[in-house]
Amino acid sequence: MRQSRISSAGIVVFSVCLLSACQSYVVKDLDLIRPDHLTGYKTKKVFDAPQLQAILPQAVMQEERVLSAPGLVGAVESTQSSPLLGISVKLPDAKTTVLYFGGNLSHVDDNGPRLARLASACPMSYTTFDYRGYGRSLGMPDVLILRDDALRIYDAVRAKTTGKLVVHGYSLGSFIAGHIAANRPVDGLVLEGSGTTPLEVVQARIPWYYQPFVTVTVSDNLKQVNNLAAVSKHSGKILMVSGENDASTPEPLARKLYDSLVSTQKDYVLVANGTHYNLLNDPRAKNAYCQFVLN
Repeated sequence: MRQSRISSAGIVVFSVCLLSACQSYVVKDLDLIRPDHLTGYKTKKVFDAPQLQAILPQAVMQEERVLSAPGLVGAVESTQSSPLLGISVKLPDAKTTVLYFGGNLSHVDDNGPRLARLASACPMSYTTFDYRGYGRSLGMPDVLILRDDALRIYDAVRAKTTGKLVVHGYSLGSFIAGHIAANRPVDGLVLEGSGTTPLEVVQARIPWYYQPFVTVTVSDNLKQVNNLAAVSKHSGKILMVSGENDASTPEPLARKLYDSLVSTQKDYVLVANGTHYNLLNDPRAKNAYCQFVLN
């Protein structure tokens, strides 16, 4: 569900085991999501129009803003809406727009160039936002708030998108994308580096030799995050991409999720020797992605 920091959950579990004779550990929201106030992230370089046009000369960028719901600011109550900020990039004659939800620790200013390079191979428009508490978006997130924000983002993007709108979620974003597919009609769903539930992801990361001594549970919020339930009844187009050696969201969980799908329009790409990162750099995965998005 996370990028590189998901390992911290496992490290905490092992530390607790060593220090407390293997007591149980409860995984909470902020063990699995890491907003900027916890990581100290600072934007190194803002992704702007000149950078975009160096990759996609014909593309046009626009800053996007969606208001979140009052009161949904994590542990801090508020009566005011906080804007969720992002960008949209449009290519002339593109018939598909991809709404992209990145992994944990990812940001618009990092994802923008990567998506532009992907769009140079797959002529698509794309939109991406910073999660609440990340990069350009202020606030305090928890997993339920992120899901609520995502539905607001989807509704806003859908309202002004002509043509197909494909939802693409990577890692943490794959759980967000699954929630959207469970609650909104989507023209296509891409789950990259995905898993089943937060509990199963954490359990799968615990080495077998620790498992008899560690009892892991998750917070009430995390119990409500279940990609198996969210996408098992999705009957539309779906592409899943997983890395053979993914240590963050282990591949057997992605396969379990794929096998649960009832859709007859599903495809699974396993990247040989792939990890959790840069899976779409693989030629076979990139080709499958382009075919999925553009057809």
